Amino acid sequence: MLAAIEAAHGALAILQIADVIPELPPEPVMQALIQARDGADLLDRWSRLERFSHARHRLTWTPEPGGAFHLTHHAIDQGPEPTGAETLLVVAVVTVMVEQVTGGAARLTLDTGEVVRSNAVWLAPRKLSRQFQLKPALTPLGVTPARALAAHDEEPGRGLVEAVRGHLLSDPVRRWTVDDMALRVGTSSRTLQRRLAGAERPFARLLAECRLQVAAEQVCLRGGPSLAEVGFLSGYADQAHFTRAFSRSVGIPPAAFRTQFGISGVQA
Repeated sequence: MLAAIEAAHGALAILQIADVIPELPPEPVMQALIQARDGADLLDRWSRLERFSHARHRLTWTPEPGGAFHLTHHAIDQGPEPTGAETLLVVAVVTVMVEQVTGGAARLTLDTGEVVRSNAVWLAPRKLSRQFQLKPALTPLGVTPARALAAHDEEPGRGLVEAVRGHLLSDPVRRWTVDDMALRVGTSSRTLQRRLAGAERPFARLLAECRLQVAAEQVCLRGGPSLAEVGFLSGYADQAHFTRAFSRSVGIPPAAFRTQFGISGVQA
């Protein structure tokens, strides 16, 4: 399909497909991706999604000076390399999502220096490549750490355990740490660990419980995300980790759980 679009309309049409992303209705995987804190977090989430979906091509990235990233789209396991159209679409989608996360226009260039996107406008490349430089906008979207601290300083009417659980459930794909959570709830890391331990809910246990809760809710939806998507949405490292943790906690694998307890319908 991409080859036909490229043949009929050129490379620019492939890039412009990504422009519909901000207009798409809510969808679990997309929502999990654009909840990223910054460009690096978005790229990390994308890499994990590729592992879960067993994609035959991967987008690898390395940070560069000035907040930019070097991107390479390539095959794995000596398989066939992606076509130019496939690479353009993947990089375009990631670029637009980075713009959503950072709240500003990103700059995308080929490894030759040719500009592909600037000021939210696509430019047709003269020559296709699998290597790019992506520089996100400097202005972040949403609350800063200081504002997040102020917003969650008191957590009125909620206990600390409930507050932590709420944050974990709000973005299970995030690589949460004790330091991150302490900042969110307005306390020190040591105090947070001590208070959670006193409530017999250490941070690692709460994190595991929340991942399992999200997974169980998604697995129960027969018309919902695939099991691979469920593992990603729940924050597990890979599909094997998801299946192992779910089976250990529930007693049966996710597929068997969906067969026995799944209900019809899709996630709202």
